[in-house]
Amino acid sequence: MVQTSFAQAQYLIGQKSIKYVDQSRKRPLLTEIWYPTNLTPKKPSRKQNNKALFKPLNTSKDAPLAKGKFPLLLVSHGTGGNRFSLTWMIEKLVEQGYIVVSVDHYGNNTFHKLPREFVKWWERAIDIQFVLTQVLQNGTFGKQIDQKRIGGVGFSLGGYTNIALAGGYVDRAHHTGEKGREMPPEFPKTNEKIDFDTDPQIVNSYKKYKDKVKDNRIKAFFVMAPAIGFGFHTKEQTKQITAPILIVAGRGDTNTPVKGNAQVYHRLISTSRLHLLGDKVNHYIFLNEATAFGKKVAPAITVDLPGVDRAAIHNEVSTMALDFFAKHLK
Repeated sequence: MVQTSFAQAQYLIGQKSIKYVDQSRKRPLLTEIWYPTNLTPKKPSRKQNNKALFKPLNTSKDAPLAKGKFPLLLVSHGTGGNRFSLTWMIEKLVEQGYIVVSVDHYGNNTFHKLPREFVKWWERAIDIQFVLTQVLQNGTFGKQIDQKRIGGVGFSLGGYTNIALAGGYVDRAHHTGEKGREMPPEFPKTNEKIDFDTDPQIVNSYKKYKDKVKDNRIKAFFVMAPAIGFGFHTKEQTKQITAPILIVAGRGDTNTPVKGNAQVYHRLISTSRLHLLGDKVNHYIFLNEATAFGKKVAPAITVDLPGVDRAAIHNEVSTMALDFFAKHLK
């Protein structure tokens, strides 16, 4: 039974790393599975990573999965992020009885950057679909997943990814050459000239996969600071969405401003609900809490405006997610 309060954890956190390969697209997908366990983790080693940007999560690697049937949540990180970017929320979800699967999107993650993969947004949804199939077939986890209770979580470009999985259809031609489709700050440096509008790899990928992004196995979506709002301009693009979607964003988001993103999605998606956080809450509030080193070397993504408490925002948003999934994954 999933609780809506995490004042007291029901479970400890197990963690397993798996490398899946989508042979049809030649895409390796590094995947982290976080799951309920009753095994107490070992005390952290004194040898800490002094170069880590974010605070680590204390888990038990390859611990036995607790007994029972559990709902499943699939997590999609932001552009240039990784499968560990949202462990602040993953921790709360697993403690309350969710199995959580987080994927490194091929070519668009911290550890592996390919320029074209930063603009082939729709293929991220295929990544999630493929990994979901693999996890449901996994001998250890598959039999303990309640397949009627599967949800999606996404941040930034991962927010768009979830909207795509819900049935949203991005128009890659919209706003061609206009302001609003600049490359994100995480975009890798390249000497190669890539024309978004005519590049064969991008165009062919879009034609092949544009109608294959919805996944009816996923019943509800929790979306944080979604990006790619410029690619949505008509309800025709969202008419296939029937699952509930909760959109959460900061009013102070300067990376994906709510007027052109969160509010656009909310206006076009009939099943959506929108919750806006404070005027000082910016985009990267949805990343993990930073270490002292992280705040020193990467302040743009680790340091919030005065008066903004990242941990408090995380607790608020985690509670919202728990309440949302408890209501919609019954």
